[in-house]
Amino acid sequence: MVKRKLTILLMSGIILLTTSCASILTGSKRKVLFESDPSGAKVFVNGFEKGKTPVQIKVAADDQVDFRLDDFRERVVIMDSKFNLVAILNGFSIIGWGVDALTGSLKRVDTKYVKVTLEKDDKTAFLNYMENGQLT
Repeated sequence: MVKRKLTILLMSGIILLTTSCASILTGSKRKVLFESDPSGAKVFVNGFEKGKTPVQIKVAADDQVDFRLDDFRERVVIMDSKFNLVAILNGFSIIGWGVDALTGSLKRVDTKYVKVTLEKDDKTAFLNYMENGQLT
């Protein structure tokens, strides 16, 4: 009788500890290295400035990352994501699947490195030509 209660208690503890496995084990964000050519571009994640390239930032699945540099066109990257296989450890736990879904841990950023090439802004080149008589 005592052994059975101990087994039930132990199994209940294991079930509670393994709920929301993806949230606990991997989290909803991943560190990604961002670079640009030319370097020094400001990096914005969902509208908030996070630094200048090259920079390593934690981002979540489907975050919008903007690269801005004077005299260059703005580049926008949406972070690709894939299913987080660690979530399978939730098994039949509806609570675990729910927690992982609410925290965004069911999807995981698919890359660790992003490099963008920024193009000269035609408007700036035209304005420089009008002001200085030269194309840059």
